[in-house]
Amino acid sequence: MEMIATDMDGTLLNDGRSVSEENIKAIEEAQRAGINVIVATGRDYTEAVTPLKEAGLKLPLICVNGADIRREDGQIIHQQTLNLDVFKQMNAILTKEDIYFEMYTTKGAYTNDDQKGIDLIVDLLLSTGDFSSYDQAMQLAEKRFQEGAINRAKDYQALLEENSHIQLLKLLAFSKDEVSRERAKHQMEKELDVAISASARDNLEITHHEATKGSGIEIMSNHYGINLSETMAIGDNFNDVSMMKQAGYSVAMGNAEQEIKRICDHTTKKNTDNGVAHAIRSVIPHLQK
Repeated sequence: MEMIATDMDGTLLNDGRSVSEENIKAIEEAQRAGINVIVATGRDYTEAVTPLKEAGLKLPLICVNGADIRREDGQIIHQQTLNLDVFKQMNAILTKEDIYFEMYTTKGAYTNDDQKGIDLIVDLLLSTGDFSSYDQAMQLAEKRFQEGAINRAKDYQALLEENSHIQLLKLLAFSKDEVSRERAKHQMEKELDVAISASARDNLEITHHEATKGSGIEIMSNHYGINLSETMAIGDNFNDVSMMKQAGYSVAMGNAEQEIKRICDHTTKKNTDNGVAHAIRSVIPHLQK
């Protein structure tokens, strides 16, 4: 094994949204063994790098589901953006279905409704982790605003039209109305050249059709001169499927959806039980304990 790609939320991170000491140790053991450990996440760079810094880790990053790919020092390797015309069409479809969405751009994430933004993150946290209380999830969601991880914009289209240096990487849409959500998804897949995945049961993550975690690990493997057959992908949700199919070996978290477990070569422990550390050590013989 030459490269390990791990998802963040529900995978590398525990339910406190931090990297456990055991996961840190296993990553460092893999690095000392000459294995390139990378993170593949739907988060933008700012939100992805924060818990890594807190853990004392510097890792290459596949951000925004493959739309923004970075070296461990933050240097951009590749970005895949969506043009304004595509945004206008997506905006029209989602607005028609009354679906709230956030924009992930080359200059950070944006919301046009603070409360809906908080509700989105609370739902994401509650659906991907074993939180003891709604209040705990709310506290973490509000922290996202307090730390400046998301910006405010009254008009998304005006922001993109008036600021040519801001390029769109992803839309993160959220709706508990499954009928509306699926109808919007179907229309976008039919009419637009986009990739649509999900990181929780009630959301849609929409990127350029060439921006997926699968394309991300392919770009990373080429960048570092690694054969894809010598890579392992670890994840828990549907936006991880593309990289699981690309990697030579795929691992589902113990807390993953059953559909994810069925397509993977191995299932490790939950994210609350150092599942990433167990995965790393279980497939690399000289790291087994």
